Amino acid sequence: MTFDTYQSIAEVAVTLTGFIGVVVVLKNQNQDFSRIGLTTIMSTSFGAVMFAFVPELLSGFFSERVTWRLANGSFGLYHMYLILWHQLRQRSIRSNSPMQWLILGLSLGVVGLKLMVGLGFMLAYAYEIYLLGLLWLIGFVGYLFTLILFQGLED
Repeated sequence: MTFDTYQSIAEVAVTLTGFIGVVVVLKNQNQDFSRIGLTTIMSTSFGAVMFAFVPELLSGFFSERVTWRLANGSFGLYHMYLILWHQLRQRSIRSNSPMQWLILGLSLGVVGLKLMVGLGFMLAYAYEIYLLGLLWLIGFVGYLFTLILFQGLED
């Protein structure tokens, strides 16, 4: 198995997070910045970086089948944690905008795919589903970055 693509995704996540940090500091020098928004960006980026290396680490100890089940299952659980944590910190799921509802629904779909692989289903697509999960996290961070640039990130 080759994991070069995953390493590239980790590099993009680190670069994007650093760039977001610089923009947040420069753009919000005289105002408070949403702690929940910043924490969401950091935990999502951290997840993309951390989970980009999990399959490679596991492949040294387990068979390919077990590696993908453990990697996708743990990644799915982490992603579910991120979703639940963010929704609970918002204090009201009803306050979600239509875009947030769309992202939430699609995120749950991605989590569902990862958990299905973790349970032993769709193993033929484990690599692609894992890649989708990493790209989804990076895409979400990119979406939050556009919010910062164009309208400010609100709780």
